Amino acid sequence: MDVRRLAYEIAESVGINHPFNKTTKMAGEDWMQQFFRRHSDLSTRIPEGTSLSRAVGFNMPKVSQFFDVYGDLLKSHTFVPSRVWNMDETGVSTVQRPAKIVATKGIRTVGKMTSGERSTTVTVICAFSAAGSYLPPMFIYSWKRMLAQLLAGAPPQSIGCRSDSGWTDATLFL
Repeated sequence: MDVRRLAYEIAESVGINHPFNKTTKMAGEDWMQQFFRRHSDLSTRIPEGTSLSRAVGFNMPKVSQFFDVYGDLLKSHTFVPSRVWNMDETGVSTVQRPAKIVATKGIRTVGKMTSGERSTTVTVICAFSAAGSYLPPMFIYSWKRMLAQLLAGAPPQSIGCRSDSGWTDATLFL
């Protein structure tokens, strides 16, 4: 919709003769389809949400500052690759949204089995050393009790923990 509005605004401001809708002040859907045919390297995508604090913090001065401090640290200490680790965590929803499916036209309701519960986030932590070693993944649940069944089907030696929030804290990190 934004691109169609922008196409209309540009055509109007430059004075190009166009067949766009003057009431909605937008180019038509057929124009949009032709636009994508002319520019095959473009497509509509669903963007991944990025928090404002992450976007603001990930810029050239901040990254340069990190590597300056990191470089100074490496120069002042003798770290072997097996002592340099990278750890990251991510939240995984326990309730998956059904993917699109192909169905017969005219059918009003098309169902797909999924969990009926509200989404719960499980935190997964992975850690790797610069030497190529890795720790088994850690799964952090917000459940009141840690149940062995929660790790059924997890990679061998996976670690299961719990926290009130379901996220890592200083104790779980160590």
